[in-house]
Amino acid sequence: MKSRLSRLTAGALSLALVAGLAACNDPNENDTLSAVFADTLTAYALNGTSPSFPSGYRASAGAVTRADGNFNFDIAFDINTANQVVVYPQRFVGVPCIVGAPNCGGVLGAKRVGLQRLTVPFDSLGRAAGGGYVFDSTFVVAPGQALSMQVQDQQDCALFISTVHYTKLVVDSIDAARRAVFFRAVHNPNCGYRSLVAGVVPKN
Repeated sequence: MKSRLSRLTAGALSLALVAGLAACNDPNENDTLSAVFADTLTAYALNGTSPSFPSGYRASAGAVTRADGNFNFDIAFDINTANQVVVYPQRFVGVPCIVGAPNCGGVLGAKRVGLQRLTVPFDSLGRAAGGGYVFDSTFVVAPGQALSMQVQDQQDCALFISTVHYTKLVVDSIDAARRAVFFRAVHNPNCGYRSLVAGVVPKN
């Protein structure tokens, strides 16, 4: 027969285990979560514009960036002869890699970027899909068409279980003469969270 002390010890260990599991339930579930944010942005085509113009977009920064050898972007934009926007994942932008660049990409080292077309109106999508993304492939979109994006971000999400960020974006219009792309984006800055409701701190 077990002694009362053994039973108490076993009970204490069980309680400690439950408490420990509760505390470690989700490392993303803490007070440091940030609200989903929305941006209205202008990017320029990769071809036919100055290299100093921002042709890339980095979702985690909520900003357009230059598509250069620093690889500080997730996707880049171009405009084809039919005045459609061509969206390139980082891997497909053939600029040389600067030695020592923190986000050094290119064919060998690029972060994986998955894209898929939205099948619902842009404003009505409140949660990104967990699957169905086409990775490292170009997409052609006309004004009014939208994409959702999953970025494998090993750098920004290094301390979390999930290493992905989710974003949705829609091309509003283009200026063919200036080779400018006007678009809106909604980004969830929290690793692994798929909610895309702007201004709200996500729960999932």
